[in-house]
Amino acid sequence: MEWQQILDTFARMPSADQQAWLRGAATLLALVLGLFWLKAVTSNPARVGSWLAVRLASIVAALLALAAVVLPARAVGGPAALGVFIVALYTVAPLLWFGSHVLVGRRVRPALTRGECLVLAVTGLAILAIPGTAFFAAQGPLHAAARDMAERRELPADNPPLEHTVQPVQRYNLAGVGPIFTQTLLGAPDTRLVRVEQRQGAQWPTERNVAHPAYCTNGNDVHLMWSAQEAPPYLRLTWAQSNGAVVHAEFTPHMALDAAPPPAEFTIGFRPDGVDPIAPIPRARAYLVLTQPGREPHTQMLGSPTEAGEVRSTDCVMTGFTRWKPGPDWQVQAIGLTFQLPAGGAALRSLIERPVP
Repeated sequence: MEWQQILDTFARMPSADQQAWLRGAATLLALVLGLFWLKAVTSNPARVGSWLAVRLASIVAALLALAAVVLPARAVGGPAALGVFIVALYTVAPLLWFGSHVLVGRRVRPALTRGECLVLAVTGLAILAIPGTAFFAAQGPLHAAARDMAERRELPADNPPLEHTVQPVQRYNLAGVGPIFTQTLLGAPDTRLVRVEQRQGAQWPTERNVAHPAYCTNGNDVHLMWSAQEAPPYLRLTWAQSNGAVVHAEFTPHMALDAAPPPAEFTIGFRPDGVDPIAPIPRARAYLVLTQPGREPHTQMLGSPTEAGEVRSTDCVMTGFTRWKPGPDWQVQAIGLTFQLPAGGAALRSLIERPVP
């Protein structure tokens, strides 16, 4: 988990769980300081000052070694980042760590021998291994805690009010899929939508430009769509206010449908060059079937990346949607919608065809 997600998970834990984690952290800190102090009191009294100077230099050396490993990998990115990380971990980091100990140890007064400097470097690694091991050991419990929070779908207590107008959840029947739900969040005119993220299990995915079939955006508006066999999407919206301040808040639909009217049929209006759905559809869910006399039907995946020269103002398929290529003679014959099931297995699919005149 990334550091920000760790802090978010910890902040939303029950008070008793937070206290247990804090007690564990305090115990580890006491252990590290105890080992640190034990070495000091068992050293030659005449060299305690030199030993302390090298130990303080270890902190700077650790930060430099960490930066030498992480920053180049982040700068490269992609599959090559792992290779850069490993090379730096086994070359640059050891040189910085052991070299800094020898350099500082030889310059302090009284000076330490090269062997004493290397011993301090090795024991320093042992001390650093304690919090490092604890950090990796904590990943499993933290993931489990985050998954429990996601399943409870509880908004944080300090969640800011959403500056969107939340429209009611709408129910529809979609042929081949069954009941589906849609909802619209209308952006305020004096704000600018910066980012929308969807929680996936225990984490907020950090990747950008990934498919998000549960929602789409049109300007500052956010449109949601999910099937009855999927959990309602859990989103985090980030927007900029008129004064430039950036705010983010979490949102999940409130499924109070007892008094709602019976679901209507999900209908599509067809034009030769596009479609007009009754409610916005995320492009990642949809594809078009195009026909032309004398040729095989052509399937156009609407969630595919943009083609050369294509400009998209929205990632929604909504009223007024016009297809992009291929050619002027192709006509929209049908639109398909896909709903992946969270438990796996075959996806739910619906194909709505243009009515025969």
